[in-house]
Amino acid sequence: MIGYVYVSSFPYYDVQAKQTRFKNRPVLVIGQADVKDYIVLPISRVTNCVHLDPLYDVEVRPNNVPLMNLHTTSYIRTHKQSVLHVASLVRPVVDVRTEYPEVYLDVIAKMEAFQKNIIDKAL
Repeated sequence: MIGYVYVSSFPYYDVQAKQTRFKNRPVLVIGQADVKDYIVLPISRVTNCVHLDPLYDVEVRPNNVPLMNLHTTSYIRTHKQSVLHVASLVRPVVDVRTEYPEVYLDVIAKMEAFQKNIIDKAL
């Protein structure tokens, strides 16, 4: 599972309805938290570039990663890690580690830099 993009059932808070809802979203699995939980990075369209992080967002374009089945330019958000239960990982899409190793290594490097930044600020 680690290194795979999955379609997931991802929770989000609907401000208008004032409740948690779910939507299908691609995520990259980057680790296992315990027996049934996985650490994931969301893959998102970011429609307002003000919300992009130049240090930690990894751009992926559909023509550069066709096996990811993206419809538009998206971003792997290395600074927005989440934990999902295995049941939320609906369907595997592609093994990024194997098919797009340069993208995977870029994601891991940026994720590591983000974690180091957190630790450095905490000390």
